[in-house]
Amino acid sequence: METAEVSVQDNRYVLGAAVMLYSKASNYLDCSGAIATVHHVHDIDGKPVIGAGRPMTEADYLAMVKVLAPQQRPQMEWQDHCILAKGMGKMIWWTPPMNRAMFFKKSDMFGATTFSGQGICPLPGMVWMSDGRDLFVYAYRGSAMPGKETRLCQAPLFNVWARGEVCVGNASRPDDSAKGNPQAWERFLFDSHFTHPNFAQVDRLTKGVKPAEFWKKMVAKPAQKFPESVLVDLELKVEDLMEPDFRTRVAKMHAAGEF
Repeated sequence: METAEVSVQDNRYVLGAAVMLYSKASNYLDCSGAIATVHHVHDIDGKPVIGAGRPMTEADYLAMVKVLAPQQRPQMEWQDHCILAKGMGKMIWWTPPMNRAMFFKKSDMFGATTFSGQGICPLPGMVWMSDGRDLFVYAYRGSAMPGKETRLCQAPLFNVWARGEVCVGNASRPDDSAKGNPQAWERFLFDSHFTHPNFAQVDRLTKGVKPAEFWKKMVAKPAQKFPESVLVDLELKVEDLMEPDFRTRVAKMHAAGEF
């Protein structure tokens, strides 16, 4: 040991203490069960010398964490209880069955498959996934918090493709400061107008009833809860949304008349 000080970005740091980690003799790479000791470093004849050590205490550990560039330490973030998974640039969350305000706007381009109206409508439980740019949304049966094995259904909503991706249209995505906020993405979808189904295949968006007829009735006379009998099952589970090849997989999910 010949270096007793270092300089980083014009800051001078003097060696004053050392931490030594002792691992199992059979495998030094195995840190399970390791112990640490804390040592003062003495300056003897201009050279640093590690003194006798003592076992590291919890107080030592906390002091070390606090002193190590506190302004650069990762800050603890509050996680909303609705978040199922977060990482690899993606966030997955869920919402239980609930009533929401929905706004429908007739599109001349799509004729009878669209209508104008608004109301407080029941919705099924939903699983959402955002990668910061795009939004995917699916329905699921039941009201409990979904798990990895929970099977997903097509979200029975206008403006959603068969693969579950939301059509952005003229809507504005959440800004960078809000992209980690699930509610911002929910508002992105529900604060805009539902203008048309994104495909024409029968029994693919709502089973047993045409989508426009279904939502017209819901707006005119909302049911107490969403009728799960109209949900269309997909070959998809919650855990599939976590996979790196998720986009490749859902890109193969098509419906007739999709555009």
